[in-house]
Amino acid sequence: MMKARLLKTASARELFGGLRSNLDQYRSGDFSFLVSDTRSYFEIDLEIDQEKLASIACDEEDHREVQNCMVMLDAMGGLTPYLARDERLWIYLTHTLLLNYSRKRWPIPADDDKAAKHIQTHFFIMGARGFERDDAASRLWWMAYLCARVEELSLEDALTCLLYQYDVRANIIERPTTSQSTHLFSAILRKLYESYKTDKKLFEREKFRQVMKNLNLKGGVTLIGALDKDNVEKIAMECF
Repeated sequence: MMKARLLKTASARELFGGLRSNLDQYRSGDFSFLVSDTRSYFEIDLEIDQEKLASIACDEEDHREVQNCMVMLDAMGGLTPYLARDERLWIYLTHTLLLNYSRKRWPIPADDDKAAKHIQTHFFIMGARGFERDDAASRLWWMAYLCARVEELSLEDALTCLLYQYDVRANIIERPTTSQSTHLFSAILRKLYESYKTDKKLFEREKFRQVMKNLNLKGGVTLIGALDKDNVEKIAMECF
């Protein structure tokens, strides 16, 4: 176990600003100076499991998304959603403990311009959805955290459904009202699980998009997040 480390703001900015000059390090080198130089980071009162984090891995044939999400959630101990919104935590991890995983999961393009943009997206936090969707490390935790709230499904089953099809996942994660409402998120994942275990038709792009349109229409006239489980379940079933 070790204390969680966050890059100091100045170090994070310096790292981002020097991205292009560090392309070789991103492709095949390392950023060990971030670990050895205690001036570049500070520790917080959160215990994380270094060995479990180091076990997060993938290859070209198998990204091991479900397993890696579960390991990440377990390894990060009592991490709160508030702290999980601090980009300095994830920037430190993608450049140290999870550097090899990050570049295997998101191979860096040979073209330098494309590489720079790619690294910004997956090794740093860019934009409102960077935490849940793009950053190599934080996306694992956020997907596991969201799925851990799903009622009546195991974490593994919930993650399997969420990660099965990219377009479905994007439609859920990128809508705050859907992902932030535990009852609604659970209802959606349970229906996806039913479909996953049978014909998988709900994962068809146009079919699921229509479901989300129906939910958006309902959300326009009803504050779904304020409703209890039974009422949310009723609305969700009508939309499906």
